[in-house]
Amino acid sequence: MIRYICAMSSGSDIFHATVIAETPQQARELVAAETKKGRPREWNVQVLEPDIPGPARFLGSGAQEA
Repeated sequence: MIRYICAMSSGSDIFHATVIAETPQQARELVAAETKKGRPREWNVQVLEPDIPGPARFLGSGAQEA
């Protein structure tokens, strides 16, 4: 598993979340489902830390004004 940071901007707001997933696509799907913000393809993902013990899970989220 891999820990990902995910981010999406909508208007003047920036949403971010951290998830543990097997692939970037799974990370996008988890964060979109948990935050109910945007569609999976609208989220940008970046690896924070490889080789994390699984299972896939949502770790947390936040928002800020741009």
